[in-house]
Amino acid sequence: MIEKKQEQLTLKQYTESNKAAWNEVMPLHQKAAKERWDNAFIQPGFICLEKHELDLITRIGIQEKSIAHLCCNNGIELLSIKNLGAGECVGFDISELAIQEARERAKRSGIDCQYVQSDVYDIGPEYTARFDMVYFSAGGLGWLPNLKLLFAKVARMLRRDGALCIHEIHPFSEMLPFDNYEGDDVLRVIEPYFMAEPYVEYAGLDYVGGTEYDSTIPQYWFVHTLSDIQMAMIQNQIALEYFAEYETDISAGHQRIEQAKAGIPLSYALLGRKGDTR
Repeated sequence: MIEKKQEQLTLKQYTESNKAAWNEVMPLHQKAAKERWDNAFIQPGFICLEKHELDLITRIGIQEKSIAHLCCNNGIELLSIKNLGAGECVGFDISELAIQEARERAKRSGIDCQYVQSDVYDIGPEYTARFDMVYFSAGGLGWLPNLKLLFAKVARMLRRDGALCIHEIHPFSEMLPFDNYEGDDVLRVIEPYFMAEPYVEYAGLDYVGGTEYDSTIPQYWFVHTLSDIQMAMIQNQIALEYFAEYETDISAGHQRIEQAKAGIPLSYALLGRKGDTR
């Protein structure tokens, strides 16, 4: 069940509740996909990135570059980036179980990636000006309440002229029904674009294995508009360098809309560049 939250929580209350929800679902994700990913990354040079994601990353040029992946989940995108020739690769995620899986997979496959368990807002000063690129993959930004603070953290982590790379679910798609919607009109607008409060969800998060379960842990999902994202970048002296929108669903929830070929933006790729002032 999805509700709109009226009570205002602190940033830490939001992120800690989301952390608990992810730790709850990770065993189900691992049951459905862990062995498959373990076996895939044993193969030398294996890459799991989506085409548009790969295009964006290679557009930047990552050979021997230092990369941070925020909200890295089980680490597979970062392992792929390392296999593309990146230098130091560090993934950060709030879920202990996700980080444990990522570390085990990196060790098993012999791929030199580091994984750090941390709320992204709490990433320490030892990572200041350490990275050539900070990267967000699909489904990362929606769990994070405050984009201005988030991109301030990104700006501190980036070296001079470093890149912010985002491959994300398009906020326009949040207005439309998910694949489990019972009606036939999958292009019907059922939610507003502008959301002052997060959605609250108590249903399960197992989009990997499809196991249905009810949870007592509230999950808070923030719909950040494109202007929210770009203004948070501007406020932290990160200039927009490249932006593209796609009809490709990367949410694991809008396959019917993609298949309808209705010209709906379902995902986007964004490249920002840190200015000289930080």
